Amino acid sequence: MIRKFLLVDDDADDASLFCEALNNIGSVECNTVENGLELFKLLSNQNSNIPDIIFLDINMPMMDGWECLKKLKESSNYKSIPIIMYSTSSAKKDIDMAYSLGAQLFLTKPEEFRELSKILEIVATSSQDSLLSQLKGFKSVKVN
Repeated sequence: MIRKFLLVDDDADDASLFCEALNNIGSVECNTVENGLELFKLLSNQNSNIPDIIFLDINMPMMDGWECLKKLKESSNYKSIPIIMYSTSSAKKDIDMAYSLGAQLFLTKPEEFRELSKILEIVATSSQDSLLSQLKGFKSVKVN
């Protein structure tokens, strides 16, 4: 079964690296959109498959990650989709906000491609229940 990952991020370089890291993992499809408005347009498209997991950047034009996360978690259609906040921020207030709004995980964008690849491989192959325990020890993974 192919897992569908969706990255919502306005940084084209980050999106390219993210998908490149996923390409090394079997059975994962990478899709990207540039902001929250595009996310909801994609999700509302009747022909669109709902992603298995969404990675949300915080700072984006038109609709930022916080507004996206709130709308996703308020929607009966989308609230069960796991959300990972994916940001350059490692501020405690952002980490706390992400978890309080219902994010599964807060991931600071790794500086090393190898770390990003390993984290995405764990996310792609782990159950939601064991995800946090398997990601302990990665400096990019932030818990509140």
